[in-house]
Amino acid sequence: MNTKKKLLLSTLAALVLGLTGCQSSMTVTTDNNQSVVVPKSPSKVVVMNYGALDTLDALGKGSIVAGAPLSVLPSYLEQYKNTTIADTGNMKEPSIDAIKQAKPQLIIIDGRQASRAQELSKIAPVINLSVDAKNYLESTKKHINVLADITGTEQTASNLIQALDVKITHAQSVAQSSSKKAIVTIHNDGKMILINASSSAALIHDVLKVKRAVPFFIQPINNGERPKPTFIDNNYVNNVKPDIIYVVDRSKAIGQAAMKEDFFDAKVLAENKTQVVYLTPDLWYLSGGGAESLDRQIDEVINGLK
Repeated sequence: MNTKKKLLLSTLAALVLGLTGCQSSMTVTTDNNQSVVVPKSPSKVVVMNYGALDTLDALGKGSIVAGAPLSVLPSYLEQYKNTTIADTGNMKEPSIDAIKQAKPQLIIIDGRQASRAQELSKIAPVINLSVDAKNYLESTKKHINVLADITGTEQTASNLIQALDVKITHAQSVAQSSSKKAIVTIHNDGKMILINASSSAALIHDVLKVKRAVPFFIQPINNGERPKPTFIDNNYVNNVKPDIIYVVDRSKAIGQAAMKEDFFDAKVLAENKTQVVYLTPDLWYLSGGGAESLDRQIDEVINGLK
């Protein structure tokens, strides 16, 4: 066999070996209609999005998680705080070096890291699984199915979604049969603000059908300025008289001073028959939009109606 033929055969063999060793890929489309080519059945994934992390966990694929933001990991995901998973920074500032060292085949982000997507995509394919507040349930289901398609767990995802649908239908029945009206608020640094247009409010009012104590409307934006916040205090409670105040404590979720127990005057609450429901801070502020987080959130909302 001459030298040229030997070289040709060895090249062909290398190509065959390379092709057989290649991981298959697929194209996924995110909520913002971006199509991304990602590996099928990846073995190493960095997950910067806690909703995606709890969905992978529910799909039985937690073992593929190679990195996540561990410093403010929600309590219901504490099992991922171990030595085998890299701490890839915080949710606003991912650690590029730590992510590189984790050698992921896929990186999953949400809106908090969207500005770093291009930089992260130089390491591995990036998909943004931010929840669409305007279509909260549809968006969450889509994300469950996207992760199931990537990991080959379509039947498990179908079972999870069916169970969530049953639970949501029951929750809607409870909410619609109740006369209680609610507002959804966020506590931050000693201030309480109405978050009528947030993803939390979308879940509580639009998905679970808890009646609104305050009508939803989009505040006009003048000269590019943000709409003025509506602060919630004793006077607000006296004027609006909500039956329930659902509270998302951002400060507590990120390790700062929690909302004071006497934030509202007990007499004011009693006179207006207003109940304050403290939602689990890290579940509602840091996570959400996942198979497990949605299941837990439904329970907290409906328990508040009882």
